[in-house]
Amino acid sequence: MFGQISLRHYEGLNGFGTAPAQDVSELHKALEAGYQVTGQTGGSALRVESLEASLKVVTWTNHHIKFWKKIPKSPAFSTVEEYNELVSYGGTNFAFTQEGELPPSTDTNYARRTQLVKFLGTTREVSHPATMIHPAHGDVIALENSNGILWLLERVETALFTADSALAFDGEAEQWDGLDALIDGTSYVDLEGQPLQEADVEEASNILVEHFGYPTDLFLGTRELSDLVKTMYPRERVALPAPVNGVIGQAINSMATQAGTIEFNPNVFVKRLPRPPASATHANAPATPQVVAGLSSAGGTALDGDFNKGAPAGTNYLCYVCTACNRFGESSPSPVMGAAVTMIQANKDANEHIDLTLTNAATIGAFPPEFFRVYRTVSRTAAAVPADLALYSMIMQVPAALQGGGQVTTPDDVNFLLPFTSLAYMGELTPQVITFRQLAPMMRLDLAVLAPAYRWMIMLYGTPILFARKKWLRMINIGRLT
Repeated sequence: MFGQISLRHYEGLNGFGTAPAQDVSELHKALEAGYQVTGQTGGSALRVESLEASLKVVTWTNHHIKFWKKIPKSPAFSTVEEYNELVSYGGTNFAFTQEGELPPSTDTNYARRTQLVKFLGTTREVSHPATMIHPAHGDVIALENSNGILWLLERVETALFTADSALAFDGEAEQWDGLDALIDGTSYVDLEGQPLQEADVEEASNILVEHFGYPTDLFLGTRELSDLVKTMYPRERVALPAPVNGVIGQAINSMATQAGTIEFNPNVFVKRLPRPPASATHANAPATPQVVAGLSSAGGTALDGDFNKGAPAGTNYLCYVCTACNRFGESSPSPVMGAAVTMIQANKDANEHIDLTLTNAATIGAFPPEFFRVYRTVSRTAAAVPADLALYSMIMQVPAALQGGGQVTTPDDVNFLLPFTSLAYMGELTPQVITFRQLAPMMRLDLAVLAPAYRWMIMLYGTPILFARKKWLRMINIGRLT
């Protein structure tokens, strides 16, 4: 019988595969490429790093900019843009006359309006040595220029919805008025925390028609449109044909209403009302305000009507924090404050509100507050005041009444905006109703070379103008499906 041959028959020899364990280990180390990215030794020091040539973008792109692309644009020729508004064709008197009688005289009503051009920009810089290397993703200056344009476009897109020049303190604001400020204050549909449905879109379009508008577009958050789509799922069994190539689901791009076809524009920059920041967003932001105080109501402790939106009847607890803001950024939030209020089911009373007292920091510093943001929790049944900032959502922005240390601002919380809800904007997107007046289109301006570096600005001068304030409306307090 032949025996089995194994490595033990080669003990004492020093051939390949039979070397002592220490020698094999050393050889293994010398040939191993490894995974080290710092402090490479041995074979890993000879490894050429592989960097993907294409840059992976993990933030927004040009595809996400929707409103800026669609808003009609027109040239501006001054920093103050004036326009005439035709308010009415005449009075409301009857047009009938007796035979041979001279009709009464009626005059057209005009109004002169003004809008101020605002200035936006960002400075970009690339060192001279950075232009001498072989970059992984192409021309460094061209790449940084593209990044600067996208950064500025995101600010423009957001400001077209949310900017408000009235927040400036005792002077001309740096920001223009977005749709939140331009749309007439009485032109809105309140969903009271419920998700968007077809009936809401129909109702909003009818309101615009009653104000002689022809709504064409609806700008809303992506999640809000998704919730609207989900309401269509139960109807697929009847309304939709059988799946083709195994594809199921439904995409909604527009909706036919009695006012016409409304095009949906889902926009990632139309977001839920934001939470407070954990810390100051800029070194030049104002000092942190003191605790919110002075909680009370116009009618004692009982709140009815609109304050029951999102709140059950009985004892509820509302908790607040606030931040101070200026053109540079937002402060860290104040200490939290809460108090009990009694919600009653009664007829709506416009005078019901909660009085708030916002107090500046004792020491203001070089950058005083221009306005405040007030954040609130949803109505709570527990008396504990939560410290978790994730439980607070912005409900209002108010200009500072005074800027001195310890000075107070006293806004009223009328429960107009509910925490953690969203807004949507519907209107007639035509040059006769809305435009963006450009004093200068987005452009690049090279700056002086003061060091071995290239510096330039990317700028835009302009302002949106809404000629007919009631031909757009806001859909407020849009909730989400659970």
